[in-house]
Amino acid sequence: MVELPEPAQFIDLARYPVHDLADSRTQALIARCRNDLETQAFAVLDDFLTPQAVDRFWRESMALHDLTVRREAVRSAYLDTPDQEDTSFPEDHPRRQFFRTWWGVVADDLIPDDHGLRALYAWEGLTAFFSEALQVRPLYRHADRFQALNINVLNPGDEQAWHFDDMDFVVLLYLTTPQGGGELECASLVRSDDDPNYDDVARAFEGTYEGLRRRSAKAGTLTIMRGHHSVHRVLPVEGSIPRLTAVLAYDRIPDKRESDAINIQIFGERVRAKVEGGFNRG
Repeated sequence: MVELPEPAQFIDLARYPVHDLADSRTQALIARCRNDLETQAFAVLDDFLTPQAVDRFWRESMALHDLTVRREAVRSAYLDTPDQEDTSFPEDHPRRQFFRTWWGVVADDLIPDDHGLRALYAWEGLTAFFSEALQVRPLYRHADRFQALNINVLNPGDEQAWHFDDMDFVVLLYLTTPQGGGELECASLVRSDDDPNYDDVARAFEGTYEGLRRRSAKAGTLTIMRGHHSVHRVLPVEGSIPRLTAVLAYDRIPDKRESDAINIQIFGERVRAKVEGGFNRG
């Protein structure tokens, strides 16, 4: 029997044999992911992680809780701030609707090398699977040493308001199951590159869009999502258990890094000294 690398053992390979792309079951899984991404903008793999991995990732991530940078923002679904409001649109237009967001994040550089998530993200076998599922070849792990691997932390009462992602795709791993709330609500493929479809975006905000769907956050679930054309939000977290989500960032471009200014804005002033010292340079 071929010994599998440790990261592969975090995954329920009997259900998701992602370590062997030639396996007929894996080919069927890839086909299912591609179809889901094309028709509903996300592919959901329930119980992707083993219970042992969920327990380990939970413990290791909660140990980093004090390193969380708390964020609050008021922005539109198009990531504009109120000072960027475009008054050429009517007052009730989606472009002029602003929402408040509260959340926390642990940056990549604060996640230690011995964290199980670090090993899983670094595993080439997982990157190869996502490359096939997304039909992006080649696919690269994000090179930014603040943004490549993050842990999003939504404490009870936190929420992420309506928004479109500015990236083409994102991979999420849920590490906890909130006692209540924390659902991902999504209007899948509500716009395209050619049509902003503001009418249906407004209906999504109102809760009347027919394609609006909610999915609960469940520990161990993996979600591959194309959020650039799908407006979505995370409802307020209820109860006492925080909603922890690992965000695994990939890109079509090798050695992709964000600007120093963006990283300081997202991850706080502690980043300034690091980037001024040459950290996160190619």
